[in-house]
Amino acid sequence: MNAEIWWKRRAGCAREMLAASFRRGMGPIGEPRLAGAVGDLLARPGSLVRAVVAYLLSIEMGLAEESARALGCGLEYLHTASLVFDDLPAMDDARTRRGAACLHVVHGEAMALLAALALINRGYFLLWQGMRSVSLARRDEASELVDECLGINGLAGGQAYDLGGWRGRQDPAEVAAVAARKTGALLRLTVGLPALCGRATHREIQLLDRLALLRGLAYQAADDLKDVHSHESVSGKSAGRDEELGRPNLVAAEGSEAAFKRFTRLQETGDRVEAALPGPVERWGMLRPLRVAPPASGQELSMASAAV
Repeated sequence: MNAEIWWKRRAGCAREMLAASFRRGMGPIGEPRLAGAVGDLLARPGSLVRAVVAYLLSIEMGLAEESARALGCGLEYLHTASLVFDDLPAMDDARTRRGAACLHVVHGEAMALLAALALINRGYFLLWQGMRSVSLARRDEASELVDECLGINGLAGGQAYDLGGWRGRQDPAEVAAVAARKTGALLRLTVGLPALCGRATHREIQLLDRLALLRGLAYQAADDLKDVHSHESVSGKSAGRDEELGRPNLVAAEGSEAAFKRFTRLQETGDRVEAALPGPVERWGMLRPLRVAPPASGQELSMASAAV
């Protein structure tokens, strides 16, 4: 069996286990409306890419299985909560997510907010649970990374920039900076926490952080292309929202062809960083799912958009 097939099987098994943990990890909820909203969120876990990568990397870094599972599920709860906030009328005012109606559409904004806050609370609890056996110095570094990635200069700050009203000409560098705070921040946590909580060397931590940022920027570039050119039935979420709401988008900033070339450069640079990680390449096979599938070329996307 070659390494790629072996890693796919491991990832598949990990996803099944984490999906079960994700669904039952909140425990019983007494209030029926909140229970319904949280239950709907937990019933659609998505791809669980971040959870699977964090879990498998944690195991590779020497963490106990219980700690690895806590880190993976904690990250996924935080990610899922961020999507609920993203979709609210005050933010993106989206109608669909993961091929179904958004939580606030079904349960109302109040219950959507409370469900997201419940997931955030549980997410932080699980992160601390996963970190509790780590040395004090590494635990402090990991805590600082959590604050850096999720706080006012990370995900929260990135969302604020996202709401800035980007009408007219957009600067590609600024658009990329917003993406680094949003998408890049969560991926930095996905690989950074297992590395810091485990036995990763300083060099490995540096390379993993760089890789996560590049993969996050590539993901956002692909998402921007899809937002402009893909139909909702393909993307699984409301399309065309960036233009309607004046949100940062690489296609608006530099056009489809340039955005696709930027995506390609980010992918290639990420590949080189991943190849520079110490040891045999098979050791890092759990990182492969972070490499987003390439969208169609800018020209193909433009032709497809015109045909719809």
